[in-house]
Amino acid sequence: MTVNEKISALRDLMQEHGLYAYYIGTADPHNSEYIADHFRSRAFMSGFNGSAGTLIVTLDQALLWADGRYHIQAAKDLEGSEIILMKAGAPGVPRTQDWLVDNLPPASKLAIGGSLHSDGEIGRLALQLSRKEISLITDLDLVGQLWEDRPPLPQGKVRPHPLKYAGRTTADKIAEVRRLMQQDLADAAFYVGLDDIMWLTNLRGEDVPGNPVALSYALIEKEKATLFINPDKLAAGLQETLAEQGVTVAPYDSVRDALQGLAAERIVLDRDRVSRSLVEALPRGIQIIVKKDYLRLMKARLNDQQQQAQLEAGMRDSAYVSSYLFFVKHKAVELGLNEYSVTAELERLRQQDPLYLEPSFSTISAYGPNAAMMHYQATPEDHADLQARGLYLVDCGAQMWDGTTDITRTIALGELTRAEKEAYTLTLRSHIALASLPFLKETSGVALDAVARSVVWRENFDYKCGTGHGVGFVAGVHEGPQRLTANVTAGSQAFEPGMVITIEPGVYLEGQLGVRLENDYIVVAAEFEANSQADTFYSFKPFTFVPFDRDAILVEKMSAAELNWLNDYHAKVREVLLPRLEDAAVKEYVLRATEAFPVEV
Repeated sequence: MTVNEKISALRDLMQEHGLYAYYIGTADPHNSEYIADHFRSRAFMSGFNGSAGTLIVTLDQALLWADGRYHIQAAKDLEGSEIILMKAGAPGVPRTQDWLVDNLPPASKLAIGGSLHSDGEIGRLALQLSRKEISLITDLDLVGQLWEDRPPLPQGKVRPHPLKYAGRTTADKIAEVRRLMQQDLADAAFYVGLDDIMWLTNLRGEDVPGNPVALSYALIEKEKATLFINPDKLAAGLQETLAEQGVTVAPYDSVRDALQGLAAERIVLDRDRVSRSLVEALPRGIQIIVKKDYLRLMKARLNDQQQQAQLEAGMRDSAYVSSYLFFVKHKAVELGLNEYSVTAELERLRQQDPLYLEPSFSTISAYGPNAAMMHYQATPEDHADLQARGLYLVDCGAQMWDGTTDITRTIALGELTRAEKEAYTLTLRSHIALASLPFLKETSGVALDAVARSVVWRENFDYKCGTGHGVGFVAGVHEGPQRLTANVTAGSQAFEPGMVITIEPGVYLEGQLGVRLENDYIVVAAEFEANSQADTFYSFKPFTFVPFDRDAILVEKMSAAELNWLNDYHAKVREVLLPRLEDAAVKEYVLRATEAFPVEV
């Protein structure tokens, strides 16, 4: 069926159930950012394949909300359909909930998946719609009735994550959760986040591409800890290993019954992560202690063992990415490669690593104007050929047993225009502004985001995304609670030592160019003494060591302080990369790329 045919069929089912509107978000029962194919209902119905977006279908309209990362891509994906693109965040574009309140008739019915969307999200939506007595129906899956070839639930294998990388036993982590439960006078804590559960249990799975996780739930009680997962997924002997750590395995689909029979008076859970249907399954009268998951902050602060492992992974992947950049810059055009085909070389390089698992997300390989689409995806059918001019952008990451990476570089493939060099230099200056900054303890992501963003603001630019995101440890490449964003709520977490963050500002000009420069950093104590004994300062330490492109830099636009930072960084790149590179041509490339710029005092 075409997109329009699917929407028409959905409307027929809506009428049968007395619905005026149907809400299709990007969601699974685990509040995941990246979801298994089984749950990609919005992509199935709309044809838009971005990682975020919301489709609203009414009896006479269909609208899709996509954020600034996807405005260009969504417009392209929706061509030929009746779906109207709503550019979320753009002037005059209402939020989905506001549009629903303004456009749905009084006393009408809206369906939303109660097993997919969080209790908090549905509760807030219901409150707004109650002004017009609009009813929310949460127990229908009409898309599932239309999706004849729907992929089954994933059944990837689950393996243990070695303690030499994890640094803490499962039993130790559970004991800490119980100590926190005791402080909150809680009898139980319930978790749905796949990255949280994998970290807690020292397991890694294969259910979501780019994310080494497995569909599961975790319930921790005072005397019992239960992992709800398909037991057939577990590698040989793993169930026994979990039992030794105090974890009982139960079937994945038994979680609802377990919650219904829970003998507890108080439970800790995050209403903004746990689905409406599972919250409704809890015994009547149980008190929900509303707070963020304990595990999110516990795992966000890497222990010393994890930090060392992550550094090693970052250094190895930096060598692979640097070798790839040499290949793209000096061989790809001559070989007649395009955006899509060239990335095979990156995968080939990474597969040499015995600890490599998979990419941490789908590689963004974008040449020229395509780089203006932040989450652009080249395909075998739709791509641009590389040419000996202009800018090429690659945003890539790796999952390894000892760490997770996320690296973006933009490089010159030949002659650049003045505008291209200005965009590159401005992005680099924005990156340096934050990467070089010592900052006071308790500083939030909103404050730090503004430091990088202010550099591009001075040139009348802005980028429609955050400056950076947390990175999981052999888990989700996007993990919180730490974020660099202008969103006051999302960026409220104070940065602490051991937290990993990307710094990735950019300049994007639709139809012209896109530049992004991204490193991974870990928060550490600053290497200087504060002038006040009452002050504690932190700084960012890189574990990405990939050269920036000298050919794209306008040196006259750089300050002495910026050049000194760049020279120091490139000296470290040399130190890290040269012992890890075997190809003489790649070594020569790195040596040239990291030559120090003269600095006028």
